[in-house]
Amino acid sequence: MEPGGGFETLLFALVPLVGLVTLMRARSRRRNGPPAPDPDLDRRLTDAAEMERRMASYLAGRPRAGE
Repeated sequence: MEPGGGFETLLFALVPLVGLVTLMRARSRRRNGPPAPDPDLDRRLTDAAEMERRMASYLAGRPRAGE
């Protein structure tokens, strides 16, 4: 008997199970309708853009390697 033979059997049983769970969760989401709007979305997007701008400014001011 080859080593790891039981693992392959377990893997072949587990993959369809994961697929079924994924399908059931997607179906549940469709039945419940679209997600509720996020009131903080604009603030979080603005904060992320500001953080990216600051990081770009910081990196632009640092000396490059080899200079």
